[in-house]
Amino acid sequence: MVLSQEEIDGCNEAFKAFDTDGSGSIDVWELRQVLEAMGQKPTEEELFQMISEVDEKMSGSIDFAEFLKVIEHQKERAENFDDESDMIDAFVACGGLPDKSGHVKRETLVKIIKYDFGLTIDIEELINKIDSDGSGEIEFDDLNNYYHNIA
Repeated sequence: MVLSQEEIDGCNEAFKAFDTDGSGSIDVWELRQVLEAMGQKPTEEELFQMISEVDEKMSGSIDFAEFLKVIEHQKERAENFDDESDMIDAFVACGGLPDKSGHVKRETLVKIIKYDFGLTIDIEELINKIDSDGSGEIEFDDLNNYYHNIA
C-alpha cells in the first residue's frame, strides 16, 4: 500500500510533533500517541507488533522511514479488515452468528429496514436479489457476494 504525498506530509508533521526529544525516532509510547491522534486505537500488543515488523535496527524505536512502513501496514490492514468486520457485524446484528454461520430471516430484515430504520427501499426486491437459493433466509455468503458485486 503506497501512501500519497499528502499522507506522507501529514505523517511527517505527526512524527515531528511526537518526537518530543528531537532524536529522529519515536518509541512505542510515542507511536501510540501518533496513531491515536490519527484516529486509531491500537492495543499495546499491536503497537509492539507494529514496531517489531519494521524496526530493522532492533532499537525498540522507529525512525521516519520505518514509521511510514507502520502507517502503510495500518492502512492496508484497515482497508482489508473493515469491510469484512463490518459485514460480520451487520450479519450478527440481523440474526446471523459471528462465525458467519446461521442466517438472517426475510421477516427480520424487512422489520429492520422498514420499521426500525424507516427506509422506503423495496426491501422485498433487494432480498430476492440477495437470497441466491430462494430460501427466504440470507446467509453470510449471500450478503458478502451481493456487497462485492455492487461495491
